[in-house]
Amino acid sequence: MKYTFTIALAAIFLVSCQEEQPKEPSKIAFTGISESIKPGDNFFEHVNKTWYDTIQIADDQVGVGSYSFLNIPQRKLLQNILEEVSASEHAKGTVEQKVGDFFASGMDTATLNQRGYEPIKPLLEEINAITNSKEVMAFVTEQITKGNNTVMGLRVAPDNKNSQMNILHASQSGLGLPDRDYYFKTDEPTVKIQNAYKTYLATLFDLSEIENGAEKAETVYDIEKQLAEAHKTRIERRNIQANYNKLAVSDITASNPNIAWEMLLSDLDLEADSINVRQPDYYNKLDELLSEVSVEDWKTYLKAHSLDHYSRFLSVPFEDALFEYNKVLLGQSQQQPRAQIMAQQVDRQLGFALGQLYVKRYFDEAAKQRVLDLVNNLQKAFENRMSQLDWMSDSTKTKAKEKLYAITKKIGYPDVWREYDVDIARDQYFENVVALQKNNYAYNVKDLNNPPNKGRWGTTPSTVTAYYNPSLNEIVFPAGILQFPYFDMAADDAVNYGGIGMVIGHELTHAFDDNGSQYDGEGNLKNWWTESDLEKFKGKTQQLIDRYSSFTVLDTVHLKGAMTIGENTADNGGIAIAYDAFKMTEQGQDTTKIGGNTPDERFFMSIARIWRVKTRDEFMRNYVNTNSHSPAIWRVNGPLMNFTPFYETFDLQPGDENYKSEEERIKIW
Repeated sequence: MKYTFTIALAAIFLVSCQEEQPKEPSKIAFTGISESIKPGDNFFEHVNKTWYDTIQIADDQVGVGSYSFLNIPQRKLLQNILEEVSASEHAKGTVEQKVGDFFASGMDTATLNQRGYEPIKPLLEEINAITNSKEVMAFVTEQITKGNNTVMGLRVAPDNKNSQMNILHASQSGLGLPDRDYYFKTDEPTVKIQNAYKTYLATLFDLSEIENGAEKAETVYDIEKQLAEAHKTRIERRNIQANYNKLAVSDITASNPNIAWEMLLSDLDLEADSINVRQPDYYNKLDELLSEVSVEDWKTYLKAHSLDHYSRFLSVPFEDALFEYNKVLLGQSQQQPRAQIMAQQVDRQLGFALGQLYVKRYFDEAAKQRVLDLVNNLQKAFENRMSQLDWMSDSTKTKAKEKLYAITKKIGYPDVWREYDVDIARDQYFENVVALQKNNYAYNVKDLNNPPNKGRWGTTPSTVTAYYNPSLNEIVFPAGILQFPYFDMAADDAVNYGGIGMVIGHELTHAFDDNGSQYDGEGNLKNWWTESDLEKFKGKTQQLIDRYSSFTVLDTVHLKGAMTIGENTADNGGIAIAYDAFKMTEQGQDTTKIGGNTPDERFFMSIARIWRVKTRDEFMRNYVNTNSHSPAIWRVNGPLMNFTPFYETFDLQPGDENYKSEEERIKIW
């Protein structure tokens, strides 16, 4: 979200790409191009193979490169800030005091180790005192206010069909493995993960001096597997209409007597006459298990999930237990330095306080206007593309354009900073965490039954990410992503439009992907398509689903085209919109070469470079199973095989591995 584009950008580039940033940023060079790999065979490798073959993934990381992995060097910048502010005294209640003392409290591993599991003993004693299923739910409810959600997934967000009002939403929850499918697969890699997870739970019990840890881990796993049977798959959850089940609290209380929704809301001091129960089957199953599973087994389950939730804030052996599990799940071979762990934790819990310091130090304010100009140009380009669509009627085009120009743009950081009304003590890490989690719960529920706060952000300013929010019809570009290789104030348009321009186009397209297209310009779940246009749109998205389902990673693992369709639609649209916007610029209409490459070549090479990522196989296996984005290589090669200007720029010919005839090139937006 915030970044200086001199020393800081050079540092990021050196860490993540192992290339030397050119002395003249306006002539950013593309080095290491693999001429032996034809652009039409594999453009991702044509641009990135030299880097890929020489870069090393650090032992304490699961990947390296751009996008989310740029958050690794970002955390080092945050660490610099935190080490500086924690080394001196600040007035109580200031941003510097809160983030500095919270960081210091987590860095004090001597005190953490001395305390062991003592901070969580009172909670374990609460669980021991439970005697019936009603008290099980009373404990679950009380823990919700502290961020420990166990079997309940509650949040306050706009009503999908009345975006001007926040309501309570309930989603499936209760699992410890990354996804419900992990409980039912029997392949060797998944079984290893299952066993590692059970070992992790057993270790948590052992560290807390709870007997028969291995046996208790099996009990917990069995309950989770039963809950998982009622979970919708990630593909099923893409059906937004099926996830909208606004039910009267009195009705779901009658159908779920063991959950006792009315009592739960009363204990939470929340007023609601209805709840959107996104996955009713899950809560029906939970209600059933509350009476079928013994209270003793439920107590074991609650201990395991509470220990898991709080393990990161106890003694180092608890953190190490989690790391041992992640070694199997993600392939990380070495624990991260404590300072890196804490930089991430401060960002999670005091991210908008830390973000203020990050912005002041690293963000070039001029970037906000420059990126806004790019967003506006891409909107115009998208409008032009809509006008030229041959499959959409004029009436639907008009409504699409209205929605396009109704999108709210958030760039850099919030206009109003979130405040944290919490006292932070320098020597009480666990208590600090609990206080901040309680504060976060209160912050999130205070807008229940009120209009959404449109000034709120869903990510911290320093995070390298971007997103589209359909309920608010907004696109957000934090300062963290406004850095090389995505954006550079001094770069030529080809680099910036192929970088942040592609990301902007991607987020704009999300407003019109398989899910975003179901919301109108005000953020309501409402059909604005003609029946004929909608059928044509679904036919085109099915083409993308089929195409991406044919792509493989790790030799035999196929992508899940139905799970990644939203992101794939956005990638394809993002490139096309960014290219059209680029062609509206002076450089886009020129042919002058820089570094031996034409403007169009530099545009496409910039796209390949922003997805320059290398990961461990274990991480990638989990990624394909759980992430809605395609792996980096297919975020480049997948859309480009559908884009005719790319063919013309690099003279693709039949016989090239990624060549598709004009009839085979899929175009939605």
